[in-house]
Parts: sequence; C-alpha cells; structure tokens
Amino acid sequence: MAMNRTLSLAALCLLFVTTAYPVADALASGGHRGPGGGERVLADRAISLDEAVAQAERRYKARAVRAEEKRHGDRVEYQIRLLADDGRVFEVRIDAATGRED
Repeated sequence: MAMNRTLSLAALCLLFVTTAYPVADALASGGHRGPGGGERVLADRAISLDEAVAQAERRYKARAVRAEEKRHGDRVEYQIRLLADDGRVFEVRIDAATGRED
C-alpha cells in the first residue's frame, strides 16, 4: 500500500515537472516567441521597460505608477503612467526599438 502511494506520488511529480517546464518557458519569454525564440524579440529593442521607466521619471521629474508593454504588429511601445509632484497624472509612450518618446 505504501509502495503504491509512493509510486503514485512520484508519477504525479514527474507529470507536474514535465508539464510545468514549457509553461514556465513561455512565461519567461513573455509568451511571445518569434522564429528565433524569445531572444529575437529582445534583440529588436533599444531599451527595456525598466530603462524606459527610468528615462521617463528623469525627464519629467515624476514617479511612475504604471508601466506596460503594448504591441502593434511588429512594433513594441512602452506606455508609462506618471505622477507629478503637483498631483497631475499623465502618460508617455516610448518606442522600444528607438528609445524615443512618441
């Protein structure tokens, strides 16, 4: 009885590991895999989302309250919502390929 339970538990763990790996791989690449895998998508970017947030915070002397990546076909842009010292909330868009504000 204990042997059957141990084998069942081992089989369940093996099943979990073999199905979890592809899911974790897809999540790590953002779920977007080009023909060359996830590396191609990152190689097309001049700056990362974190760098875009830091750039916007420095330029506008404001604090980022939300940042997300938006895709428009092959083009990727970062939308960053900022909170200014005077309480204003505004959004900037930065092109991921060039690092320039749209």
